[in-house]
Amino acid sequence: MSGEDEKPDDPVQRDPVQEELLTRLDGVGLCSEYWLPKLRDKLGVTSLQALKHLQYEDYLKLECEVEHPWEKRALQQLLKLRGSKTTMKQLQEERLERLQKKQEKAKLALEELKEMQESGRSRQEEEVKCKEEQLWGAMDVPREYWVSSEKPLVEVIENMQKQLNVLEESVSKGENIPDEEVLRRASGGLALQGIYRTDKLEDMLEKRELLITVPDGFKLSGPEQGSLFETKAFSSSRAESTFTKTMEKLGFSTSVAAKGGFGGFSAETSTDYSTASEHEETHRSRSEHMYICTAKYNYIPLASCYFPKDQLRLSNAALQELTGIEQLLSRTPEPDRLEMLKSRCGGFFTRFGSHVNQGPLHFGGIFWWKASSEGFRAEQLDEVKKQTSDALNSYVGGSFMDSGFSVAGVVKASMSNSAASFQGTGRENQETKIQLFVTKTGGPHDVDTLARWKSELVMNNKTWCVIDRGLQLIPVWDIILANHRQDFADVHQVSNSLRAAYTALTNQSTSPLFGEGLISAVDEAKAFLEDLKTWHVTGDEEQLLKLMDFKQKLNERTKDYSVWISVCLSDKGLQDFLEKTVSLCRELPAQNTFSIRSRLRCLLDPHVYSVKNFPRSSLIMQWVFHTEDACPNPVSVSDFSALTETLQQMKSYIQEVTYEPLSSAETIQEAKVKATTHVSLALSSLLEGLRERAQTDTELLLLSIAASTGYQVESHTFQHLLGSPDINFMLREMQT
Repeated sequence: MSGEDEKPDDPVQRDPVQEELLTRLDGVGLCSEYWLPKLRDKLGVTSLQALKHLQYEDYLKLECEVEHPWEKRALQQLLKLRGSKTTMKQLQEERLERLQKKQEKAKLALEELKEMQESGRSRQEEEVKCKEEQLWGAMDVPREYWVSSEKPLVEVIENMQKQLNVLEESVSKGENIPDEEVLRRASGGLALQGIYRTDKLEDMLEKRELLITVPDGFKLSGPEQGSLFETKAFSSSRAESTFTKTMEKLGFSTSVAAKGGFGGFSAETSTDYSTASEHEETHRSRSEHMYICTAKYNYIPLASCYFPKDQLRLSNAALQELTGIEQLLSRTPEPDRLEMLKSRCGGFFTRFGSHVNQGPLHFGGIFWWKASSEGFRAEQLDEVKKQTSDALNSYVGGSFMDSGFSVAGVVKASMSNSAASFQGTGRENQETKIQLFVTKTGGPHDVDTLARWKSELVMNNKTWCVIDRGLQLIPVWDIILANHRQDFADVHQVSNSLRAAYTALTNQSTSPLFGEGLISAVDEAKAFLEDLKTWHVTGDEEQLLKLMDFKQKLNERTKDYSVWISVCLSDKGLQDFLEKTVSLCRELPAQNTFSIRSRLRCLLDPHVYSVKNFPRSSLIMQWVFHTEDACPNPVSVSDFSALTETLQQMKSYIQEVTYEPLSSAETIQEAKVKATTHVSLALSSLLEGLRERAQTDTELLLLSIAASTGYQVESHTFQHLLGSPDINFMLREMQT
């Protein structure tokens, strides 16, 4: 990556456009010889102007090419995805300046359009089209939502003039509060509230009281994520409601990670949006009373923070409750202690939670558009889907205009009411009603046009909400050991008591499983597999339900999926059974196999990617997910070279998903969930083998490398999702 002597010495020979880009790369410390080709080949960027239009999804593609951890921060600075070392005050000032420049640019384009219109020019003329494009770009209106070419130019000008007037007014109303106050106020202090971590999503979503105080010297940083524009579809109102609540209470990271079983809860053990959708769709299909909802949302992170462990202090109320529990401990006889602890600690967890979200937490807002319809028959589904999609697209397009918009006679109620009704005609002349809604997480509640809402959100941090709480959790018993030793007579007794009560109440392990419990689970799995040999493969859903029930029993006994993976999914008999089930169902119409695919996904995803020898798993998963792409089958991990090969496979898998043309931030996040789960289990497998062979030095070396990227021995997991840079780091360290 050196080669400076290859650069032309004659300044005349240099491309001035490329020279600007080289200067910017050098300015953030990135090697231009290495990164210039990456920008060109991966993203088609050859100029500084093009660089300005890159989004968070583009950054994720570049992240795969990072060779050193610091390059991630340099890339984020290059794409201006975070505030770097600047304070939030400076960052807000920069945002105001950019917003004002955009408005000036839009004003100029609008004045020139007015002159063209007054001189009788038409929207069909190329020069007018170019000027309109400049205007839409300055107003941040996506191309797919530009005003229809049938509309007269005078109407476009009037509409955009109203928008500009509103934006100028909103910028002048900018008001900001200190960072500590943002933390206290955002989503009612959600960042300071605890979370009760169980295997049930509904427990994670319940509101808790403040568990921690604002850390001393707290400061917000620029966002580590970029703005996203995503679409979700739901087949039940319960599924839509649960997804929305998950986004608002836990955030984007958890809403995606939950689908991969990451974070301690998964589809079959939670009332999450996957199972809710599945159960209700089955019911609705049978009754021929269908429901559909499509949601688009614009996710806008504006600031972030991370809570270091040594800065976490419990709130006065939480500390007072724990000191009361300690006093009870000293007065309670040993035989009665566990029941007392389950009662008092259970009350503490219900009130305050068991864990704190360390982050990275993100603050900002989410703008939602939703279209839903219900009460139609199953055979109308495809037609209603299209009508719903068309209505939603019109509705979203209208929200980029002034607040009194109407969508070509389709939406009857004005958008200022945050709801509208669309009516289309279904089969048998039955009328289909589609309800349209706008909702907001954060920002001004009385504004329903995106541009104005976004500008007021950006300029007024009093309106910010917590939109992502991150994936890294720390238990309350670790916090008191780290920072509250002086507040208890015996801090270790209190910490251990909280651990014991938590395990008894939630069946969640706080330490690895050893001994008789594991042996019993393995014996039970082997007995079940013997019984499985007598099953006649029918492709019936009931057989898969029995498998799901047994998988859940194993999880309740072992507190993880290690036995399900190492004993059940590794069994040749079960593998053959699953393959034959898929073969029988492959010939059926797709609409008749929805439930079967869903059951198989619960049984296999993401666990199948950690099975050492499952030759036909790729074909099974392709059918389950309707795709030719599958995460690579894992290899046997018995030494460093095997682990290195596994890491390389996972790195390639993330990159393949990242560079898919239709890839989104959400699909990339899902790939990282699968890769992280796979690497965690492979690493645990190798560490276990090293312990069995008493290769202590090698085990400690591997642990030190893994710990540098967030691996925790106690939970056998990484505390954040692995990306290509993290895997690159482990590969380099193991190869040296």
